[in-house]
Amino acid sequence: MRNVIDFAKYFIKIGADSVPNTYDGNMKLQKLLAFANMISIAEYGVPLYSENVLAFKDGFVVEKIRLRYQNDYAGLKADSDRFEPDFTSEQYSVLIMTLGIFGDVPARQLSDLSHTFQSWQSTYPRGMSNSGYHSKEKSIVDFNSYPEDIQRIKKAIDAYKHSQESAEKTEVINGITFYYDGMTLTPEIFDELEKFSRVCDDDAYTVYMDEGRLVIY
Repeated sequence: MRNVIDFAKYFIKIGADSVPNTYDGNMKLQKLLAFANMISIAEYGVPLYSENVLAFKDGFVVEKIRLRYQNDYAGLKADSDRFEPDFTSEQYSVLIMTLGIFGDVPARQLSDLSHTFQSWQSTYPRGMSNSGYHSKEKSIVDFNSYPEDIQRIKKAIDAYKHSQESAEKTEVINGITFYYDGMTLTPEIFDELEKFSRVCDDDAYTVYMDEGRLVIY
């Protein structure tokens, strides 16, 4: 199981935190990481990473990533820019679904959404004492204990897959739209498109395979 820092680096590398080096950017990153873990459980039966997800006031949080982003954004951004993703096909699938379902939702809306899940509603009060002290140990969320939440995520996945099947196939990477049809974006192709998106001049391209060779125009 990969360390959660690799998935955080990936989201930062592609700009998924939306408002970099801000409170909202950190909040957006935390929610993407948490929902990615839930998507992995719903789709493959296992978490994406083993690090704890906590129930905080603003929703789900991976504390060590939250603190790193808050206290050392420059270092984390530099590490993210140098990061070369080498995820498995299942991990890529989880990340792509996470971005497809939640990637365009603002941080505050994702925070509000997380408050509607039973796993947050049950865990957050447990971590709060009468004096207002917040116990991180008592705030650990066990998503597997809330099958209703996982089922809810599963329904979101099914809706996303249906929309992908019925709509013109596109993939947006670093703000660049890639149109494709009659092919599957494998992790290797996704890597090539991600690299291309950082140096290209236009904002939209068509992608196809020609005798085993990836063509982008």
